[in-house]
Amino acid sequence: MLPYYLTNPKCTGAVCSSSKYLAEVITENIGIEQACNIVEIGPGMGAFTKVILRKKPDLGQFFVVEINTKIANRLHKKFPHLDIALGSAEFLQTMMQERQMPFVDVIVSGIPWAFLNQALQQRILENIHNYLRMSGIFATFAYILPSAGAKRFRKRIYSKEMFSEIKKSAIVWNNIPPAFVYYCKK
Repeated sequence: MLPYYLTNPKCTGAVCSSSKYLAEVITENIGIEQACNIVEIGPGMGAFTKVILRKKPDLGQFFVVEINTKIANRLHKKFPHLDIALGSAEFLQTMMQERQMPFVDVIVSGIPWAFLNQALQQRILENIHNYLRMSGIFATFAYILPSAGAKRFRKRIYSKEMFSEIKKSAIVWNNIPPAFVYYCKK
C-alpha cells in the first residue's frame, strides 16, 4: 500500500511527518500555556498536537481541524480524547460555534500552504484572521525550498491588513525538509 502522500500530495504536503524539533519551535513563545482557546489546523499525524496537549492549560479548550478522513482516524487512534473537527478550515467559524468558542487565542497550522491555490489560501487566511482574538498568535511553518505558492503565501501574510507583527524562527535543520516558523500576531 502506498503512503498517503504519494496518492494525494496536495492534501498532505509532506513526505515525512514534522519533526519533534519543529513541533517544539512552532509552539514556543506563542502563549499556549495561558491560552483559553487553541486550534490546530492540519494536524497530520500529530507531531504538533502532542506538544500542544503537553503545553496547554488543563482548562484550555483545544480542537484540531483535519480535512482527510483517513488521517483523522489515525489521529484519533493516537489521541483517543482529542476533539477532531473533520472538514476544511474554510468552515472554521462553524466549527468554533459548535464548540461555543467565541474566539481563538492561538492557531497552529500544519497546512501545506504552498500547495493551495490562491483563492483557497486567501479564504483560509481570512478565516484565521477573523476568528483570532486581538493580539492572538497564528503560527505556521514553511519549508526553505522556494516555490510560487510559498512566495504567494508569504506576500499574503505580510500584507498590511493581515497581521500587526510577524517574526520568523531560525531554520530548523532537524526536519525533512528543513523549515522555519512564521509567528504572526494579530
